[in-house]
Amino acid sequence: MEIYRNDFFSLSSEDEKVYIQVYSSDYDIKTFNQIILDMPCIQLQSFAILKKALEEANDAKCLIGTYKPRVEVLLSGDEMEARIKLNITAKEFVENKIGIPSEIIEALNAAGVTEGLDDLFLKPISVQKEILVAKGIPPEDGKDAVITYYEITDKKPVVKEDGSVNHYELNLIDNVNKGDWLGEKIPTQEGTPGRTVTGKTLPPKRGVDFKLKYDTRTVGEYVENGHIVLRALIDGAVKLDGDKIKVDNHLIVPGDVGFQTGNLVFDGYITIRGTVKDGFSVIAKNDISIMGDMGIGAVEKIISKEGSIYIKGGIYGKGTAVIEAKRNIYMKYCNEANVTAGEEINVGFYALDSKLKAKKVSLDPVYGKIIGGTVMAETQIIAGIIGNKSEKKTYVSVQGFDRSAIKTEFELLLTKYKDLLQEAAKLKQHLETFERSISGSEYYDNREYNECLNKYEDIIDGIKLLDDCRKVLQQVLETKGEGEIGISKAAYPETFIEIKTFQKRINSVVSGSFYAQDKELKHN
Repeated sequence: MEIYRNDFFSLSSEDEKVYIQVYSSDYDIKTFNQIILDMPCIQLQSFAILKKALEEANDAKCLIGTYKPRVEVLLSGDEMEARIKLNITAKEFVENKIGIPSEIIEALNAAGVTEGLDDLFLKPISVQKEILVAKGIPPEDGKDAVITYYEITDKKPVVKEDGSVNHYELNLIDNVNKGDWLGEKIPTQEGTPGRTVTGKTLPPKRGVDFKLKYDTRTVGEYVENGHIVLRALIDGAVKLDGDKIKVDNHLIVPGDVGFQTGNLVFDGYITIRGTVKDGFSVIAKNDISIMGDMGIGAVEKIISKEGSIYIKGGIYGKGTAVIEAKRNIYMKYCNEANVTAGEEINVGFYALDSKLKAKKVSLDPVYGKIIGGTVMAETQIIAGIIGNKSEKKTYVSVQGFDRSAIKTEFELLLTKYKDLLQEAAKLKQHLETFERSISGSEYYDNREYNECLNKYEDIIDGIKLLDDCRKVLQQVLETKGEGEIGISKAAYPETFIEIKTFQKRINSVVSGSFYAQDKELKHN
């Protein structure tokens, strides 16, 4: 098809390619460029070939560019956007303003653009510039199942003053009754398909369906209002057993432990509304709460084999009481008792002539006093006051730790944490591939899919466990030096401090932190 001809050359188009055939030489290339400017449909691609053809004028047909339609339709690779470009001059657009819209519509129809069209003719149209004319509708992906569980209360004691009464409050055991809510799952929700500008359907990703994890002996599953709800099958105490929620045995003693009850040994949780009489013992597998305001006296022993102990009213042990817990021990005060915890001992008001031993020993920084006795910790001891004005001998000792080793362990944990996050992301992508490739919900019964889902859920559980470990290590790293004794108010003379191998006898009233660092005992 001939596009242009003069006495020197002709321009023709074949299969969207532009050719020049030069008959006579000495044609000015600047004049040629002016002709091309009036033909936006022509896009030059080889200036060198054009220049040579004009110079040689040998009547040969030379490829110099491409020929674009007057209305060029440009589709994005994913066909989610369509643009047009008017390859005409502004003058031609003005002269043919009425016919151009019909050309645009015809070009879009020819390119198959049928969806998401803008009302093009309500906005200004420019020539030789790309104009967005249609947008596809992206699919709205399905939503993953959402699981929530009973929230185990944070075990943090609160010290309160109410007139002349000092309160030391803590909810150690999460008690539930049969039928109480323990968790639920909002099932996966279907997504909405999308469409390209050419009318192709884009399927949405299906949501990932997670499994509720619970102890089937003590927790039941019910369908309620489209949700899957977990409810307690028995009265008891809520706990997490690994990654499963369960209800454990919970013995509630409405009064005191004494001659009427005898010594208690129980495979579960124990709540005692009153006290434990002198000479009696309470041993439980899990947490023990002694809620009487008067606390306990010269008991024989209170032992939690796997959990924590809370004594609301404190201990007046008379030199015989033994309190032991694998995890934490919380008490209002401690007087003449032997107390050992695997993790932390927390005292609200004072420890007098007692022996305390744990990884960390914390007394309230405002009210907490250590007077007499011996307090030993692995990482940190915190108190408001140590010793007293009467200069009662008081021993506080921190075993200390290797900060560089803890830091290395922390960094390795973070690396493993990041690796698990990446693995979880890959598995999630793999699950989504399953869900896109298998029609309907058949993938729910697919062995490979379920293996992948189980692995994904195991990794998510592993991430949670690592996060718990991270918090413990981070708390150690937040301790000053490589072992710290923090005194917010005063340490009195005849207080003996030991951190790692460093020892110090307090000869005058001091406060602040003592800590081991750089092979010396520091104080600030």
